Amino acid sequence: MNKLCTWLLGLALLTATGACKKEIDIVDPNQPDVVIPDQPIMRPGKVCPVGTSLDQTITSTIGPAGGQLTSADERLTITVPAGAVETTQTFSIQPITSTGPQPLGNSFRLSPHGITFKKPVTLTVRYEPEQLSGTAAEVLALAYQNDKGVWTLAANGNVNTNTHTVSVTTTHFSDWAVLERAFLAPQTGFVKPGRSLDLEVRLLTETINIPLINDLEIPEPYESPANLIILSSWKANGGGSVVPAGGNATYKAPAAPPTRNPVAVTVQLKGSAVIDDELRREIQLVSNIYIGDVGITYRINGGPWVHTIATSQGTRVANTAEGPMFWINSGGLDSGRPVGITIALKKIPDVGNYSSMGGLKISWSADASGGGMFTLSDVQSQIMYVQYYQVGKNVYPSPGNLIFEQFGRAEDYVTGHFDLVKAGILHQTKGFTGTAHIEGFFRDLRIQ
Repeated sequence: MNKLCTWLLGLALLTATGACKKEIDIVDPNQPDVVIPDQPIMRPGKVCPVGTSLDQTITSTIGPAGGQLTSADERLTITVPAGAVETTQTFSIQPITSTGPQPLGNSFRLSPHGITFKKPVTLTVRYEPEQLSGTAAEVLALAYQNDKGVWTLAANGNVNTNTHTVSVTTTHFSDWAVLERAFLAPQTGFVKPGRSLDLEVRLLTETINIPLINDLEIPEPYESPANLIILSSWKANGGGSVVPAGGNATYKAPAAPPTRNPVAVTVQLKGSAVIDDELRREIQLVSNIYIGDVGITYRINGGPWVHTIATSQGTRVANTAEGPMFWINSGGLDSGRPVGITIALKKIPDVGNYSSMGGLKISWSADASGGGMFTLSDVQSQIMYVQYYQVGKNVYPSPGNLIFEQFGRAEDYVTGHFDLVKAGILHQTKGFTGTAHIEGFFRDLRIQ
């Protein structure tokens, strides 16, 4: 790319728009190696609406010999063993919106409906570790929506933290999803320096012993289950303090953004989980809390945090000659020098709150044709940091991601964080002069 054109493009971005089941005869909570079965829930299951379609349906014909089918986003794989069906059937996977409580990502509508497989079919869903803010792999479980509209946790599921998958066997199809049996709210928080933020532990069931022995309908989620929380385990790792109060806690942020930002607030739950064939006694939940004001906060190569505030163009979805585009425009002073930041995205996410999905991760783009775009302009120093770097004549996108925790409608907050492991340093006259590590976070009202 021509150096001057690249420089002008950056300025335009800145200003143009502003197991195996174990038999247990006697259950004794004091025995060190016993997994206590979940007790029956007496409250009625919560009836939820049916999800709506999101993406293309993937289909395949599978007969008595068995086979596999994977969703378009490669998250879900269906493995049909030989003998599961007696005649050739059309299997399909349709991504749909999540209506279950505490979902991790979207749900899936699976077919064929209305038949019982002769042998159990395995469902395997892949998760991203970055999605686990506020929750933990140990408490992930596959669930299905039954004929009454109640989401039901499936028994004998398995979590593999090495392959980052959740799996279960079933003899029937329905709408399926991965749910978080426990999480710490907010999963990702934002608070101004010196201010406080309330936290709360929420569970779907009365216990968190894993795996489930029987299918379990999900009632209204529990809130603040003080009897399941180890009160002395509340900690703020990285700055500030946390004061527990049963199932809740209050985090007090330090007076200035700490070196470690976000601060990890952790709490441990009483329970047991068999994960990767190991018995784990305590389950830890983590909420990542960013300390900063509204706008974009960043730092370069681990230096001091720099806060910028939204410009008059603000945070918006704008119409451009190339179609709708998402922008965050912000400006401020870095060591006394005026700087401006633009984060842009051509493919607009579906409007909604992605915090319930654990974040929406977007890779950086090398040619502005897709993915996230980033410019940090320091006009006085005649340099600009961009989301790609150059080696010889080749241009590569920076490793790292742009992650949205929330992408609201107009007048709602847009929040998230970013990491550019190798942001290109582009000098106005010298061209590329190296790379820098830039990280940061943002929180701003979407004005359009």
